Amino acid sequence: MSTDEKPATPTEEPTKKEEVVEETKKGDDLKKREENDELTKRLQKLALERQKQTAGDRLKVIQSDKSSHLSSAKTFQELNLPKHLLEAIFAMGFDRPSAIQEEALPRILSDPPRNLIGQAQSGSGKTAAFTLGMLFRIEVDEPATTQALCVTPTRELAVQIVQKAITPMAANMPGLKVRMALAGELIERGSTADAHLIVGTPGKIVDWLKRKYINPSKIKVFVLDEADNMVGEDGHRANSLIIKKVMPKNCQCLLFSATFPHKVVDFASKMVNKPDKILIETEEHLVLDVIKQVWIDTKDYDGGKRQFLADIYSLLTIGQSIVFVATKSEADVVGQVLARNGYSCSVLHGQIENQERDRVMEAFRNGESNVLITTNVLARGVDVDNVCLVVNYDVPMTKDGDPDYETYLHRIGRTGRFGRKGTAINLISDQRSLETLAAIEAHFSADGKEMIHNTSADPEELADTIEI
Repeated sequence: MSTDEKPATPTEEPTKKEEVVEETKKGDDLKKREENDELTKRLQKLALERQKQTAGDRLKVIQSDKSSHLSSAKTFQELNLPKHLLEAIFAMGFDRPSAIQEEALPRILSDPPRNLIGQAQSGSGKTAAFTLGMLFRIEVDEPATTQALCVTPTRELAVQIVQKAITPMAANMPGLKVRMALAGELIERGSTADAHLIVGTPGKIVDWLKRKYINPSKIKVFVLDEADNMVGEDGHRANSLIIKKVMPKNCQCLLFSATFPHKVVDFASKMVNKPDKILIETEEHLVLDVIKQVWIDTKDYDGGKRQFLADIYSLLTIGQSIVFVATKSEADVVGQVLARNGYSCSVLHGQIENQERDRVMEAFRNGESNVLITTNVLARGVDVDNVCLVVNYDVPMTKDGDPDYETYLHRIGRTGRFGRKGTAINLISDQRSLETLAAIEAHFSADGKEMIHNTSADPEELADTIEI
């Protein structure tokens, strides 16, 4: 050994071993994620096929132009899509259009463009349909002309649309610029958004329009996702109307959601010029049959529903789950109760800093966190494949204290994704909550059939009842 070479010190060797172990762990995590993504794609195909077998007679198509002879599309090839989009769709795992896509895509891609109000179950391919519509109309130019605008109720949903739908579908569109209009996103004074496609929340979009960061004059496609919330009286109607008013006259308008109360459809039909409508015939078809729903009376449980929730997590082996609470303060308290009981969980609501919200959501998506306690900020549209349990810690009610049917449906739709089995647990602690849940069941169940089953307040017995 030459005098220049230094012998390895005892402290260096373990460090190298630790590095190897860390690299191996990262490799294993990546492999698991890739395997899970592949499984999700296969389950998605099976679930969409299963939906198609039963959904055909559930969808009601109302054409504004009765003389039109547009027919549904059974394959993506017959839509005459450009090669770069067709290849991207297949790479994303879509073999054939889902039921909603069969009816919606010929209308979305038609020439001249048609306005559309579209409704379908959670996980049925609505996002892919309007994303395809936006990318189909965009011509990639430099400097970028804003040609498509998508407005969603929450930042989490906006991030998901960009990461999970737009990015993979635009994989073969070099030069495409996409921008998110969210709180915390800054543009220098005198500059513009410089994007072909913008996805954002209503308040920020209105702000950018007022500051002239967005030039709406060349926008070809305007999308409202979770449209019943975007145009409903209790939602973002005022900002949605402000945005719609500055859209060009010939701009195509696409409104999508899993839920569309009749009065919202009526309002949206006046807001949008002569829209075609694809609606689900009856409310009970909105509830996914792979989700087992139970309710538990926790009034007499020692420690109430907080302790019952803690006991569920201490006794049951649960994968990923979401707990929905009514208020931000209660979300914090429930998070503290679970933490004191030794259970690791994350809390997400509107008062948490934007960067922390993004970090919490990303950690949950990646499986680094198993329990997410949240308000209705995550009730709509956000997909995390491995969520097997949803807990309604508080039964959803409107601001007026009435049963919130749409929010209930959106909440439980966070589980049972792509045909996986899932469970929704409703914790009841007073008579008002019980009456609210009964009204929700009556609203969605067919012929008075029991949809939400009662289970005793015994965590061990609950383990035998639910499927997680």
